[in-house]
Amino acid sequence: MEEKEKLPIINFIKGDRINLIPLLQKDINLVVRWMNDPDVRIYTRNPLPRSIEEVKKWFEPKKEDVKTDVDFLIYHKNDKKTIGMVGLTNIKWLDRNANIFTVIGESEYWGKGISVEAGKLMITYAFEELNLHKVHTSIYSPNERSLKAAVKLGLVQEAILREEIYIDGVHVDNHKFAVFKKDWLNLKNDEDI
Repeated sequence: MEEKEKLPIINFIKGDRINLIPLLQKDINLVVRWMNDPDVRIYTRNPLPRSIEEVKKWFEPKKEDVKTDVDFLIYHKNDKKTIGMVGLTNIKWLDRNANIFTVIGESEYWGKGISVEAGKLMITYAFEELNLHKVHTSIYSPNERSLKAAVKLGLVQEAILREEIYIDGVHVDNHKFAVFKKDWLNLKNDEDI
């Protein structure tokens, strides 16, 4: 694609260092690279290779009447670079809860608080725009950065499912975290999240 034909960045949710932007067809190759990167996929629990065709299907309209996933790319404003994904999956509209995920695909941005900022933006969106009641996530024991990020976000550990996940030849614990809308809004008011 020539420079003059380049699509503009659509800032759906604006943050301090990052914006959350919709996934476009041109971004599929980037997502496939992240999903197949051994250092990224170990924590996203992606044990099988992902093809471009397979990932494209994730983002095609589903035949179901109700959308159950909302995905965004994480766009670093200063570096003008797409560096990861964040979203809500398995949205249960009747129960008003969803799973949140964050993937920082570019390793030079690991450990810099990007996941926390993306998580704050996504949780605020979940509660204030989608009117969800609860947001939850699962984090596996070797992923120390994500365990720390969950606590920084104000998520509360609800359970540890011991040795539930098999990663690199070892069974590891699966930590379940969640936050309720009322608690998030209190945190937001108290700490200016």
